[in-house]
Amino acid sequence: MSEALDHSSDDRPPLPDVMSLDDARAVLVREHGVAIGDDDPILMAVTLHQGFVQDLDRLLARHSEGVSALLAATGNSYADTVEKVLESLKDKTVKASLEQSFALIAEQTKAMETLRRRMRRHGLYHTLLSFVTLGTLVLALAILSHIIR
Repeated sequence: MSEALDHSSDDRPPLPDVMSLDDARAVLVREHGVAIGDDDPILMAVTLHQGFVQDLDRLLARHSEGVSALLAATGNSYADTVEKVLESLKDKTVKASLEQSFALIAEQTKAMETLRRRMRRHGLYHTLLSFVTLGTLVLALAILSHIIR
């Protein structure tokens, strides 16, 4: 692999081995039995291939950055949306809880007012019965006193 294409320090996966000029000469000898010199024009194809691989690497890196930016923006957008929905739910929950509490307080207030009216009515009955009892006692004492005399 050539030094210009080495990405071992990046987080990206390593590029496939790109054929060097020496490797190309060795393949031609091994496969075709043809030895070529350093200045043979066929080696230009290998050099062009190496350039295409570098261009492809740059294109993939740019594409990766674009995808990463898109994912980050989308993730942030989703996070903001979820946060707004949760805040809305929290507000609705608090509002519903307060409404329920106020309704319960209003209901308890009505019940207390009903109880107060009943207690007042019972107090009046008790007072009336006490006067009747006192009157009956006075009448009974008067009758008893009249019988004893």
